[in-house]
Amino acid sequence: MSKLINLLLSVLLAPLIYSFLYEACLFLIANADFYLVSWFTYGFLFYILIYILILRGRIAFIEHFEHELGHAIVAVLFLRDIREFLVNPEEGSRVTFLDGANSLIRLAPYYLPVFTIPLAVIQPFVFSPIHLIIDFLIGFTLAFHYTSLLREFHLRQTDIKKTGLIFSFCVACVLNTVGLVLILCIVSRNYLGILNYFKNSFARTPESYQTALQILTMLSDLADQLLHAG
Repeated sequence: MSKLINLLLSVLLAPLIYSFLYEACLFLIANADFYLVSWFTYGFLFYILIYILILRGRIAFIEHFEHELGHAIVAVLFLRDIREFLVNPEEGSRVTFLDGANSLIRLAPYYLPVFTIPLAVIQPFVFSPIHLIIDFLIGFTLAFHYTSLLREFHLRQTDIKKTGLIFSFCVACVLNTVGLVLILCIVSRNYLGILNYFKNSFARTPESYQTALQILTMLSDLADQLLHAG
């Protein structure tokens, strides 16, 4: 039943999700020149390089730890009592809660860059040249999150099975995109850009819903024509 509700939510929120993704694309394009030469990008690319050459298959414990910690952090935000926190790549890692998990808790590892968040929080409060090191580490840890996400997000994952593939994909896609915009605004010291991004996204949403309604109307009319023609 919960998977059906999640599917309906995905359909109902599709125009809103589109608005946030579209505005994120505009934001990234508008600021591309800066990010191509930033220490954030250097850190991101450095992790990708050493992951491909050295780390792949050798950091299972850290990947499992980040995964389960993501579950635990969001569970605490939802006031869940954690009963067990186990990290064991060979026999299976898990986090169990006294009151069970909801969809956002189950999907936390797929949208929450656990190691990046503390760095992004402290970044506005550090000064040059230390902030360049923090920018590098933010990119480094975010690349770690993305590589783990690509490896873990598949139909065999219990979290995905319980939540539903479409809803899981929508949540992971939009929250990772929004998170990327927020992190890039912090790295570039463009804090006003965060407010503008949300304002523009919500301003675009009514137009997105109107367009979706027009498309549904056209499809309905086409279906009626085909039905009567048959």
